[in-house]
Amino acid sequence: MDAFSPTALWSALTALEDGSGERRLCVALSGGLDSTVLLEALCRLRERLPADGLRGIHVHHGLHADADDWAAHCQALCGRLGVPLQVVRVDARPAPGESPEAKARGVRYAALAEALAPGEVLLTAHHADDQLETALIQLLRGAGVAGLAAMPTSARFGPGLHLRPLLGFTRAELAAWAAAEGLSGWIRDPANEELRYARNHLRSEVLPALRAHWPGAAAAVGRSARHCAEASRLLDELAALDAANCVTGNAVRVSALRGLSPARQRNLLRWQARRLGLAVPDERRLATLLAQALEAAPDAQPQVEWAEVVALRHGDRLWLAPAAALPAPAGDLDWPNPRQPLELGTGLGTVALVPSEHGGLGEAGFKAGPWRVVARRGGERLELPGRPGTRALKKLLQEAGLPPWIRGRLPLLEIGGKLAAAGDRWVDAAFWAPPGKAAWRLEWTGSRLPGHELFVVG
Repeated sequence: MDAFSPTALWSALTALEDGSGERRLCVALSGGLDSTVLLEALCRLRERLPADGLRGIHVHHGLHADADDWAAHCQALCGRLGVPLQVVRVDARPAPGESPEAKARGVRYAALAEALAPGEVLLTAHHADDQLETALIQLLRGAGVAGLAAMPTSARFGPGLHLRPLLGFTRAELAAWAAAEGLSGWIRDPANEELRYARNHLRSEVLPALRAHWPGAAAAVGRSARHCAEASRLLDELAALDAANCVTGNAVRVSALRGLSPARQRNLLRWQARRLGLAVPDERRLATLLAQALEAAPDAQPQVEWAEVVALRHGDRLWLAPAAALPAPAGDLDWPNPRQPLELGTGLGTVALVPSEHGGLGEAGFKAGPWRVVARRGGERLELPGRPGTRALKKLLQEAGLPPWIRGRLPLLEIGGKLAAAGDRWVDAAFWAPPGKAAWRLEWTGSRLPGHELFVVG
């Protein structure tokens, strides 16, 4: 690795992002050695940046008694350097059973993404030793190539970009430059010394012995991480090719999935989860998911869950979705003004009346009131226009091929206590107006239910 210097930093930056010299840069400043060196070196490069093209941001986690002092230290540092600083306060207290590291990391990155301006570049001070630690932790967790790629040097982030320009330098090289420049007084977080945390234990107890035998471990593992990153990109490209034949909207076609080799099946489902912003299933859950999706009877409704994600199969389609996309059915709701949309509740969207040229709810219904949107209770029946007798709603829903999670949440319209319409599918003959008459249909939109866009007209 080359010795660290502002010139070497600029070379790393421009290699990562061709427009770095034209973009505004925002340094995630903890006040520790690494981020202090990054900010100080960038200040030596200010003439290469656009006017007002450099600022800092400090996330105040509120977890340590000295957190206010750390924020004040960063304010003083930025004041000395003439760099604007934004301090963002977050609540990083973990819930019972939640990892403190994961909680702090999650809220920190969420705050940084929210604070980033459109097109702005976030710079974090992760270095080669951090990459070594991350790759080893991922290896010990049994990660695949995506995990072993460790931290990317460049990634889309919020409204801008996230770069890690120090991954080619060790912490020792950063410290050597700081000493040569006469820098001192950076923050030392005592949490970094607590060996109960996996990363700290690895850094303190394992890596010194590793480096004693392999002094170039950070550089070598960094190369391996880059190889894994390239392999991961190739797997993503393969998944995208498979998706062209296997994925319709947000659903995977099971019959097409069966035509892939087992490795490509697993690769496609992992890719689909990442594409949708969902947690990737572990090896065991993925095997269960594939077995149930591919082997269950055609009329079965297998469901697999992991990490706040649910996988649902209906017929030839398999959906991966947030568990929150299956909210409880809405309760009974009064609809005092049917000419205005009615909110059904979180995740369930809205219902509204829209004019219909093909028949629908007639004008008389507005006078019959009151209007209510109710949930299914079982036993509902409808008399369909032009057809004698009544039909069970349950039978109609099954014949229409609606998935059970949509059937159970289909909004039913009651007028004057009588079932008038079931979603936008059926209108009872007593409330029907034929084509050519003034008519409306019930439109159900905005639902997050998996498959809503395929099975519900709106």
